[in-house]
Amino acid sequence: MLPVPDSRMPVMDHASRASFRAASNRILRSPPAIAAAGLLSLLLAMGIGRFAFTALLPQMRDEGLLDIGSGGLLAAMNYLGYLAGALWAAFSRNADARQRLLGGLLASVATTFAMGFEPGFSVWCVLRFVSGVASAAVYVYATGIVLRSLAELGAAGWSALHYMGVGSGIVVSALVAQAMAGGGGALPGWRTLGWLAGAAALLVAWVLLPLGRHGPTSKPVAGALPAAPPPLGWLAAAYGLAGFGYIVNATFLPLLLRGQSGTAGAALTGWLLVGLAALPATAFWVRLSFRQGVYPVLIAATLVQAVGVALPVLVDGVPAAMAGAVLLGGTFMGIAGLSQWLARVPDPQATARRIGFITACYGVGQIVGPLLVAVRGRDAGFAMPVLSAAVALLASAVLLEISRRRERLG
Repeated sequence: MLPVPDSRMPVMDHASRASFRAASNRILRSPPAIAAAGLLSLLLAMGIGRFAFTALLPQMRDEGLLDIGSGGLLAAMNYLGYLAGALWAAFSRNADARQRLLGGLLASVATTFAMGFEPGFSVWCVLRFVSGVASAAVYVYATGIVLRSLAELGAAGWSALHYMGVGSGIVVSALVAQAMAGGGGALPGWRTLGWLAGAAALLVAWVLLPLGRHGPTSKPVAGALPAAPPPLGWLAAAYGLAGFGYIVNATFLPLLLRGQSGTAGAALTGWLLVGLAALPATAFWVRLSFRQGVYPVLIAATLVQAVGVALPVLVDGVPAAMAGAVLLGGTFMGIAGLSQWLARVPDPQATARRIGFITACYGVGQIVGPLLVAVRGRDAGFAMPVLSAAVALLASAVLLEISRRRERLG
């Protein structure tokens, strides 16, 4: 005799599935999960998508794939793409955050993986440009979704975990480059990072894309005329100089260390230190600004970075260069976060335009640094570009003080 089906079983199964889905949704929409997904978004798009090139550049040069000049051009193409992507995001009207984020994730993974082949220098230039656009898209839209979602949950403090993604990605790229330095090769290193970025992208999409369905809830009050936002010309100029000030070392530090130590291990260890120092940096500088004020802390971070940038060429020896790596990693994300905080105003659309403007200035500075190295050529060395970057940071600190006195932002 066949067993009589229990009519209660499907009900129980359905209830169990519903309970499981509800529990899964609670976990995926919890502050730790949202912040962790934000961390992974910056890890893959910024730490890997932008800065893996820094880690793998020495080996690409050793294998005859690039020289210093062509490496500088590739870096400049990536930063040009980031500038274009940041402006596109900042001045878009009614953009679909989910579509932009998904497109950025896919493009970042694809261009990272495609760098693991040798299609020719011109194709590499296109890949690095598209990677820059994708990095900007992921940064803008993932950050927007993460910060808004955490604010709605009353858990804005979890945003510090989100910003640790850049440092985490730099650490991952340094570790992969160290592993490939033992004989794996630079191109397999790119493909390995592409697979890692792909795994991270799946997790990011799983958590953040559903949250991106919700649009902004606040609307302007009818008839309200917002006051004209304060000007930020001095801040924008200072931020542009900061972009030039950090990017030479952030692009060529492993090559610079390779020239001093003669070993690939020491060069990649320096880049690893940049990533490790960047992990807690944003939270540290922001917390310090609560006590001391945004302008004084921003100026202090800029001066500290100037010292870190100049150390590798002013003081001989690997220890000084390693100390410079720590100071660089410990300041560049803090400078970015505090500068963007100063640019904000109550009107969200005006804030986007203002942050887009200063980001454009920063992007121009980032492009100039690698181009200066490329123009000088393979045998000119790094002393002049590095010292020029340090001087630019000193000038940035001066302009920040002028902005503090005249613009009175923040």
